[in-house]
Formats: sequence, C-alpha cells, structure tokens
Amino acid sequence: MSAGIDWDALKVARFFALQAIERLQRPGAVAVDPAPAEPVLYFFVPVGSTAGWSLPQVITLGAATHVVLPPTHCQAPPSPYWLVPPANGHLPLTNPTALHRALTTVLGLRKVELGS
Repeated sequence: MSAGIDWDALKVARFFALQAIERLQRPGAVAVDPAPAEPVLYFFVPVGSTAGWSLPQVITLGAATHVVLPPTHCQAPPSPYWLVPPANGHLPLTNPTALHRALTTVLGLRKVELGS
C-alpha cells in the first residue's frame, strides 16, 4: 500500500522497536518483516507527523513509498506478519509524539526535539 495517503510508516530495527513498544501505552498496528538480515518493524502514524524526524535506526516512509502489509490473519512468521494487528479492518495509528519519545529513550538520545 502507498504511504502518505491514509498513514505514514516508520521502519525500525526490531531490537529498538520492541523496546519502544514496551514504552507505549497504546501502540497502533505494528507489522513485522522478518526477512532482512536485521528484521524490522513498521509503525503507522498520521500522514506528515514525522516530517523533520532524524533518528538513527529509523527510516520514515511517506508519500512516494510503499509498504507491503501482511494479510490481517497473518500473526506469525515466516512471512511478514502483524505483531499488533489491525482491528476490525481498521489500521490504528500510533501516537507520533509518544513514539518519538519512546524511540529517543531506547536509542539513548538526549534532548532530541520533535522535528529536529
């Protein structure tokens, strides 16, 4: 699916993403791609909410990018799957401010302002 229409996505190395999820009260849907040498997780956030983000180990995906979403029923490897599945056909989004704060913490960054 194309990012930048209903949502943007963040591609995060599994090690850091799992720690970030533990710090979120209510993560939105989270997809896992177990195929790369370093598996990655995808968080989904409101369109444009990650503009200006510059965090190591995090790739922002907006307009002109595509993310392959697993089928809703797929919740285990070996293919891409949902760690936190969509609810009733709806892709719940993660709060970008909370996610930025969690990622900043797990990446060991200090005084990183949103948008800097």
